[in-house]
Amino acid sequence: MNVLVIDGHPNLARSVANSTILAHQTQQTNWSINHVAHFNGDIKVEQDLLLRADLIVVQFPLYWSTYPAVLKKWVDDVFTYGFAFGPDGSRLKDKPVLFSITAGATEDSYSESGFNFLPFDAYQAAYEHPFRAAEVNIVDTIITFEMNANPEEGGDQANTIALAHTHAKSVFEAINQLAETYA
Repeated sequence: MNVLVIDGHPNLARSVANSTILAHQTQQTNWSINHVAHFNGDIKVEQDLLLRADLIVVQFPLYWSTYPAVLKKWVDDVFTYGFAFGPDGSRLKDKPVLFSITAGATEDSYSESGFNFLPFDAYQAAYEHPFRAAEVNIVDTIITFEMNANPEEGGDQANTIALAHTHAKSVFEAINQLAETYA
């Protein structure tokens, strides 16, 4: 299975959780990792990568309850009219997509009475919107909360690394199940 990972982290050198997860993913020889922070504006190349993939994994940290600006810009540029949507668009129709998300906050903070003011699924609907407009098949969302490694913000690096390893394993298991389904 040709797996394309869209890495939406703006700076992996400053990441603990996403860099740990992506380190696991780069060990997969049949997976391609596309770091959108290095996007050079060649939309056709990006679209071709999406079309060649059997499965797309969108990996990103939740930033203010959505994906980082580099991933938003990439989506804005690549999901064009005539490719991802429109009367002659939907070239990604039914392409399986798995969202792999890290969140520094607690799961409980995603509630009307929590720090993030809304349940997680309200934010999920927003970041999924361009993918749903492209008529992809969202097959799963794997999210791990409390992945804050910064002790100055109450985080714990050892816990974040352990959670990242568990998260990566969950992504692998989901992809292996999907490979059997799509084989």
